[in-house]
Amino acid sequence: MSFDVFFQRFKHGDAEPGGGELMRQVLDPFVVGEEPEHSFLLVEYGDGSAVVYLHGDGMMANHITGQKPWQLLVEGARAARWVIMPVDCPTCLTDEAQRIHLPEGLNQAVALVATGDELLRVIRSC
Repeated sequence: MSFDVFFQRFKHGDAEPGGGELMRQVLDPFVVGEEPEHSFLLVEYGDGSAVVYLHGDGMMANHITGQKPWQLLVEGARAARWVIMPVDCPTCLTDEAQRIHLPEGLNQAVALVATGDELLRVIRSC
């Protein structure tokens, strides 16, 4: 899928810094290409791949193919304590405790996801 999926941490309705290093640890074994000057990573995992733009405080992923990369993205989001925000879809939490920290507007349509398959089901339902 070529649309954008954003990842970020929130606290008390505001963006909270951090998490990038934790996401990088999850992605590192599967990075097959990178351009550090553009924060670009090409990740291949199982049956597919993802283009990732990883920063210290958030990430955008797109051009995600296959099903396995979705699991890796959920695992990384959980490690980083990031919320997953697919464009024009519900905000996806990896922990129910994240709900109270969402900014107004992102807390209207929310889904709890524990696996990449669950995240993909949310996205396909949009």
